[in-house]
Amino acid sequence: MQDSSSLDELDLALVNAVQIAPRASWQVIGSVVGVDASTVARRWGRITEQGLVWVTAHARIAEPSAFVLGCVEVRCRPDERDRLAVLLARMPQVVSVHQVGSGRDLLVLLNSRSLPALSRFVLDELSHQPGVRRTSVHAATAIFGEGEHWRLNALSPAQRAELARHALPRGRQGVLTEQDRDLMVALSVDARRSVAELAAVTGASVSTARRRVARLVDQGLVSIRCEVAQSLTGWPVSAIFWANVPAGQLAEVGRALAKVPEVRFCAAVTGEHNLVMIVWLRSPEDCQHVEERLAADFPSLSLAERAITLRQPKRQSRLLDDWGRCTEVVPTDPWAELHLPVGRMGAGAWR
Repeated sequence: MQDSSSLDELDLALVNAVQIAPRASWQVIGSVVGVDASTVARRWGRITEQGLVWVTAHARIAEPSAFVLGCVEVRCRPDERDRLAVLLARMPQVVSVHQVGSGRDLLVLLNSRSLPALSRFVLDELSHQPGVRRTSVHAATAIFGEGEHWRLNALSPAQRAELARHALPRGRQGVLTEQDRDLMVALSVDARRSVAELAAVTGASVSTARRRVARLVDQGLVSIRCEVAQSLTGWPVSAIFWANVPAGQLAEVGRALAKVPEVRFCAAVTGEHNLVMIVWLRSPEDCQHVEERLAADFPSLSLAERAITLRQPKRQSRLLDDWGRCTEVVPTDPWAELHLPVGRMGAGAWR
């Protein structure tokens, strides 16, 4: 894989289209971007094989929810940091792993079947790993925004409006159960898989697979998103902000923050600070500009800490290289038992 891998204008338009309508047919997407379906499919095959883009799925966490999202901070010895990052990244429950520049060494977002299961994992297993000096856990109490809303905006307003007719529902009804497990794992590998492919992977009939997929999509139980290698987006830098908002304004401010273009993730959490955000920036210097805008637009928001992500070895079911390109798939499975993988892996194993 060469560092010169890139996305041209048609690729960017294609990715933007899949971001808006991740399971729309190539015929629909091709008609919007102005090329035939076979060209679109061929383009998509090339850029996915290069690890530049991928479409994945995960359980949408809302009320009521079958899972707890934990924000786990780890402080560790420098010689153990990469090893721990790799071990955590290979866990099927882990959403993302950030090696950060100040305050803590690792920030890990992971889904757990329950708060006791999350507590046991951190207190009885992770805390006793070689080199771990300190751990802390912040449970998300509300999620205001996730990466599925983030867009490249390579299409015209008219094109975006046309694709919006094929977008997935945003509402949430019902609750995921372990009966959905095999289908969710299969969708996490490639959420554009056809119903026939999903039937073959899960061992169901085509009609059953179609009905199950329709339920997940129509009831808004699944979050399907198109991810892009961050180095190719124009926002190559990630930062994490911790903030405090008065309790009575937290929901209102959180929902508004989720609409800020740079904000990829925004959640209310337990702990010293009640809000955490992951933002994408055009440069490290842009961090100050974003802070200034947030201070002006949200006077009740008090930024407490901020840290640049130095390396992100995992994002949404994919292990990543230094350029943010996919190198390996780790199927998402929040129902799995919460344990670190067995074995000691080298620091560069994910590169």
